[in-house]
Amino acid sequence: MNEQEIDKTVRDLFLSQKLPTEKVQRILDQSQSQSKTVWWKYWMPVAAAAALVMALSFQLARNQSSEEFYFDVAGEIAMRHNNYDSFDVQATSFNGVQEELKDLAFSVTPLVKQKLLSAYEVLGARYCQLQGQQAAHVQVKNRKTGALCTLYIASLKGPLSSLKTLDKSVDLEANQVDIWEDSDRLFALVD
Repeated sequence: MNEQEIDKTVRDLFLSQKLPTEKVQRILDQSQSQSKTVWWKYWMPVAAAAALVMALSFQLARNQSSEEFYFDVAGEIAMRHNNYDSFDVQATSFNGVQEELKDLAFSVTPLVKQKLLSAYEVLGARYCQLQGQQAAHVQVKNRKTGALCTLYIASLKGPLSSLKTLDKSVDLEANQVDIWEDSDRLFALVD
C-alpha cells in the first residue's frame, strides 16, 4: 500500500466514525508532517555519538606525546635496519642514490648535517615506507668504525610532520637512532 491508499483508508475509517471532515483532514495532515520530520529524531543520538567518538579519537591521537611518536618511528627504522640486507641500488654518493631512485618526490641530499654525514660512505639504497609514506632507505658505512648503518630519508608530511623542529636521539635496546629535520625532510641515522 502506498501513502495515498493508506490516507484514503484512514479517512474512510474516521468518516465512518462520524468525525467531521475538517478534523479528519487535520489528523491526516499532522501524520504526514510528522512522518516527514520524525525520521531524523531517531538518527540524532547516533550522529551525536559518532561525532563524540570521532572527537575523542582525534584528541587522543593529538595527545600522543612526541616522545612516544619518536620512539615508534625510531623502532620502525631500527627494525628495518636489523632485518634488511639487500639493496636495489648500488651507489657511492647521495647524487647516485637520487639518480637511481627517480620516483622519489624529494631530494636525498642532506643540507643541514652534511658534515656529520660526510663521516659515512654511501653503499646502496632502496625505496621503502615510513609511517605509510614513501621514503629512501640508504645503506651507509661509518668510515671510522667500518660499521654498516642505515639512513632513512622521508618527506615531512602526514604524521611525520609532527617531528619537525625537533632533533632527537632515541636509544633502543639494540640501536641508537638520531632523527632530525632538514629542509622539510626527515633524516634518521641508525648506528
